[in-house]
Amino acid sequence: MSDTSQPDPLLGRTIDGRYEINRLIARGGMGKVYGAIQNPLGRKVAVKILDPSQSGENKDDFNRRFFLEASISARLRHPNTVTVFDYGQTEDGLYFMAMELLEGRTLHHEMKVNPCFPSDRVVKIGIQVARSIREAHDLNFVHRDLKPANVFLVEHHDQSDFVKVLDFGLVKNFLDDDSGFTKTGIFMGSPGYMSPEQIRSNHVDGRADVYSIGAIMFEMLTGRQPFSRDSAMDTILAHLNDSIPKLTSVNPNIDVPAILEDVIRKALAKEREERFENIEAFIRALKAVAENIGGPDALGTHSVIS
Repeated sequence: MSDTSQPDPLLGRTIDGRYEINRLIARGGMGKVYGAIQNPLGRKVAVKILDPSQSGENKDDFNRRFFLEASISARLRHPNTVTVFDYGQTEDGLYFMAMELLEGRTLHHEMKVNPCFPSDRVVKIGIQVARSIREAHDLNFVHRDLKPANVFLVEHHDQSDFVKVLDFGLVKNFLDDDSGFTKTGIFMGSPGYMSPEQIRSNHVDGRADVYSIGAIMFEMLTGRQPFSRDSAMDTILAHLNDSIPKLTSVNPNIDVPAILEDVIRKALAKEREERFENIEAFIRALKAVAENIGGPDALGTHSVIS
């Protein structure tokens, strides 16, 4: 275990001659996210620093996958996706990604404060996540790790709950399952939100992301994941084998319109052929729900994210 009492050697350092690190924002299994100033622009940015030794891959595989995935992330321009400005490797071997600095909170944090969301709020957030993912799918890439911790909520002008989808670190070209960058034996994804085909390591396409969004929306409504169990393995087995629970069987105190529950259940179908055929069809269904239950505000309407 690392000694967190020691000073962080990156604080005060300038990465790649441009990004002056000034504070730690978050830490995860493979690295840390820092606040920084981009010189000479004086722009506030977030810099993710990744440690290849924590990935379970050899250095060459990590290097190839990092640059592939960073280049994909940098191509994404949708307003509901975090913007990546720059990426690279320092002379002493640090891998970094510079991106827009967000002020707000993750959906994961928000659900700890408010475990159950009203239906119109759930639909508004779900549509925005799906719109972000649609752009990646249009480029033939699938996210594969959608979860509340990777959905960030910010205030955008006069609009609350403006979504920014984070961490396309597991993106993969779903037209090319032979890239070799997903190392056999590394379990990639989050058990509470993974589709059955991803758990089985089968070919994954955009319908896996539809499943994950459905699981997130289920949790926003009920306060619990659809297949929450005592262990990660039991959760995985439940995704594979157990029937989709009724929302009120998980939380009897909620009142969810049948039209919304039907959409979520279709998104969570065990067989991907029984889900929405693609993310566009899922968005259309969510918009129909929004118009039925909440009017324009539930749509999260904005000219650039329709």
